Amino acid sequence: MKLAVLQWQVAFGNVEENLKKLLYLLESIEDAIVVLPEMFLCGFDYEKIREHARSALGVVERLKLISEEKKLTIVGSIPEEGTEGKLFNNVFVMSEGKLVGKRSKIKLFPIYEENKYFSPGVENPVFETRHGKVGVLVCFELRFANLGWDLRRKGAQIIAVPSMWGARRKEHLKVLSRARAIELQSFLLLSNAWGKTGDEEYAGCSAIYDPWGNVLAFSEEGESLLVSWGDMKKVEAVRRLIPVDIEII
Repeated sequence: MKLAVLQWQVAFGNVEENLKKLLYLLESIEDAIVVLPEMFLCGFDYEKIREHARSALGVVERLKLISEEKKLTIVGSIPEEGTEGKLFNNVFVMSEGKLVGKRSKIKLFPIYEENKYFSPGVENPVFETRHGKVGVLVCFELRFANLGWDLRRKGAQIIAVPSMWGARRKEHLKVLSRARAIELQSFLLLSNAWGKTGDEEYAGCSAIYDPWGNVLAFSEEGESLLVSWGDMKKVEAVRRLIPVDIEII
């Protein structure tokens, strides 16, 4: 099975430019699970966030067609308006042209003032896709081991991590993403923005890790398309070798 992660410098508030970049990077990918950066269409452009949320609806429909045509499972984060006018940082999971489901970011990042603009999510589902059972951790949520273990207990084989993780905390990102792959004995696909978007410098360091923690692909900086191969049998093999899903009394 093909695993893919995209990394680019997200253009602040420029949906058209980011969509153009995304479509370019997707051109060579077929029959794969692909993870995109958090808020990949606009970054944290709060001033126009509702406008971006409206634009995102059309982009999702376009990506459905690409997902069907190229047999892709696509995971990405967008601003989305819910009931009662509430805004959410929502991750969509689509596979072969169908929206499998959505998951709202639960742990909002206080340094970026997400809690002032977004409402937190509650559900932490695992999604059944063509390419395996996918759980999602959004950026800051890498720091919360309980969310990862919840996904593991629900059967996740792949952890998708859309991120806009700041460069000042780069080493934390590198350690935590690899550690989660080892801890959860899952493939982990981290897609992070890099370079300056708005006033923030982002860390890059996008990566693909296997359930043993091996680095299958890594990019510290620059526009990148990371591709590797993964066998879901390795997930079960590692879990049998070192059984860690033991209830603590």
